[in-house]
Amino acid sequence: MSGMSERYSTFTAPRGGVMTEEVGVITGELELHTDAGADGELVMRVRYAGADEWYTPGGGRHRLHDPRDHEVVHDVLIALLHRPEP
Repeated sequence: MSGMSERYSTFTAPRGGVMTEEVGVITGELELHTDAGADGELVMRVRYAGADEWYTPGGGRHRLHDPRDHEVVHDVLIALLHRPEP
């Protein structure tokens, strides 16, 4: 899936990292990619910032009630995930 609604953001992983389906927990400086289709399907992927390989966070596929909510959902995800160590 690739659409005009793609969003990318860099963040610092929360304590304990982000669990992925492919490689388990990843930590450090990460990048979140979200994409929402016209049908509301939301796809999330994460990778180490600047790396080539993307991973699927646990529960990486969701459906939005309204595809127009994608931008807000992406911003909420970043707010939840970006929690650098104090």
